Amino acid sequence: MAEENKEPVKKPTQRKSQPKPKVEEPTVDMNAMALQMQQMMQLMAQQQEMIMKLQQQNQQKEEIEEVVEEPKKESKVKKATQENKGLTKQGLRRKYKNTDIYLASVFHGSVSFSGRNDTYSWSSYGDVQPITIADLLEMSRFPKFLETPWLVLDDYENDEEVLEDIISCLGLEKMYRRLYILQELEENINKVDMKELEQILKETPSLKIDVCTIAQNKIQSGELENYRLISEFEKLTGRMLNK
Repeated sequence: MAEENKEPVKKPTQRKSQPKPKVEEPTVDMNAMALQMQQMMQLMAQQQEMIMKLQQQNQQKEEIEEVVEEPKKESKVKKATQENKGLTKQGLRRKYKNTDIYLASVFHGSVSFSGRNDTYSWSSYGDVQPITIADLLEMSRFPKFLETPWLVLDDYENDEEVLEDIISCLGLEKMYRRLYILQELEENINKVDMKELEQILKETPSLKIDVCTIAQNKIQSGELENYRLISEFEKLTGRMLNK
């Protein structure tokens, strides 16, 4: 029987295992890590402090129920209209013979006056000029200057006592009350004393036109929007306002 030719079986060659790469363990700088941790803790503490401050501020805002406004400083002239010292013109002349009295123009144009001692002129609205007490008393003989008025006592240049004495002596209380109620309407129409306004309009009905004009302008500018207050102005002036 013939033998079969068998090829020798080759054994698989084993691959030589390569050495594993050596991994170096990272070295840890404990001092640097401690410093970093300390900085992180400080940052967290600062953030926590800021959060607490914000919370306190929000709490304070919630606790405030109303804002208390600083009382408005009363005009010296307005205060002077509330007192009456009964000083005579002769007493006024003696008391202020060496004192300049400052008058401001409220006339849209030039105003001039020839007194016993000098001639005075105001070039335009808001112009302020000094005058002697003797010439002021002479001026008071002509209503157009101090009663209409073309000229008013300046609230800033004159002392409060000077204003009180002159307004009282010359009987200008009602006129200055009219002026300052109009000024208050211009400055803050929503907070004007309506009872005082009603009393002034009873004394001086011709002022209703000025009050109505101011109210209408404030409505158009958006400063006066309260319908109840607008109705009060209509009632006091007897005129309808365009809302």
